[in-house]
Amino acid sequence: MCLTIPLYTTMNTQISFSPSLVRGQFCTTLRRRAIWKVIGPALTASTMGLEESEMQDCDLSLQLQSSLSLRILLLSPSSIQASDNENTRSRLINFYHSRSNSHCQKYAIALFFSENSFNSASGRCDLDGLLALQALVAEYLPAPIPIIPIPDSSCFFSCLEEYTASLADIPLQKPSLTDSMTLLSHVTSAHSSVLSDQERNILSDLFPSLRSLSQAARELEGWEVLVDYLGEMRTREIAEFWDHDRVCE
Repeated sequence: MCLTIPLYTTMNTQISFSPSLVRGQFCTTLRRRAIWKVIGPALTASTMGLEESEMQDCDLSLQLQSSLSLRILLLSPSSIQASDNENTRSRLINFYHSRSNSHCQKYAIALFFSENSFNSASGRCDLDGLLALQALVAEYLPAPIPIIPIPDSSCFFSCLEEYTASLADIPLQKPSLTDSMTLLSHVTSAHSSVLSDQERNILSDLFPSLRSLSQAARELEGWEVLVDYLGEMRTREIAEFWDHDRVCE
């Protein structure tokens, strides 16, 4: 069961961005979303070389070099809320299938940890939101897409610059049973505990993917199988995880 999501971690908010980085386009539909109050001032600043455009399947397209571009899907905490999950799943799927096979185009998801403005954002990691996004990506996409955590809106372009500076090809492969099961250990609504090694091994043996596990947790036959192996209490916690997509209000 593949549970490894490429996660690019950068917490350095002091890196200055190069003007050459921020040439490209941003999608006009961002103005109608909650995230606009966070990122809008940066995208429309007079010093930025960004143009507003009708774009399909992505929110931001940056021209990194003459022959290399980075397409980005912007998500925020509210995007991972249960009330917006269906829309977010659709956007993730469309974004994934919009990828081309060209080495000249790179793709990433930028996840803001806060929807507050530049001066009021706490900068603390919303690990629950990050975990929920990883679960969505693993469940609904055939292969992973890199996730760039944005701890504070003021360091958005700094995070992108640090990411692009170390940009490397990430093989898009089918899930492997030998990949990390770190995410699987958190597939429970019990906030204070994770699944044991034995429980993870049982689930990995029973279900070839997170998608099959989520489907089983929602169906009577799958529920009965889980109860047989893990007991009713643990099965209920796993089912609640998928019902709420592990999002904490």
